[in-house]
Amino acid sequence: MNKCLAKNTFPLAVITILMLVGCAAPLGDWVKDGTQLLQVDQDKYACLQESQQPFSYMSGSPGWGPGWGPGWGGASGYSGVQTNQELYRACMKARGYTWQPGLKPH
Repeated sequence: MNKCLAKNTFPLAVITILMLVGCAAPLGDWVKDGTQLLQVDQDKYACLQESQQPFSYMSGSPGWGPGWGPGWGGASGYSGVQTNQELYRACMKARGYTWQPGLKPH
């Protein structure tokens, strides 16, 4: 395997795995008495939208060196959006829902 490729993809692979593990939700669901399933789904979706936050990751040095141009500094990175779980929970609670552990999500 190309050493440069392995060096650049390893941090990305580790961060991806950590993000997937961090996104694993405990078994349970949000409940609110007298609420139809459609309304629960709409509230979950609205809270999910409200709790999205941009992120970025940069490794290496994007600097300029002798004889090097932009992009030759050895830097790599990516950006995206992730869910802020604290904001999501706060949004659901503000809408009157409570978290019930052990429920199978619908």
